[in-house]
Amino acid sequence: MPEARFHAVLGANNHLDLVLDLPAEFPPGEVEIIVRPARPAQAADATLDELFESVDRMPRRRLTKEEIDSYIVEERASWD
Repeated sequence: MPEARFHAVLGANNHLDLVLDLPAEFPPGEVEIIVRPARPAQAADATLDELFESVDRMPRRRLTKEEIDSYIVEERASWD
């Protein structure tokens, strides 16, 4: 299946006009157009680091033995 890639600029109003000169091997008919950013907005590692930092800032509360036991009983009851 033939494929062609083109780069364009999406305007602030999210309006994109396309006029393409496709290679001759493209048959006439329906086509699929996929729009995605050319570059990721933020590196994945930076996002993951931010997640870990936000988890570290969350308040921690230890569960009591009774709370843990109650959770286990509820979870096991849901298995039936």
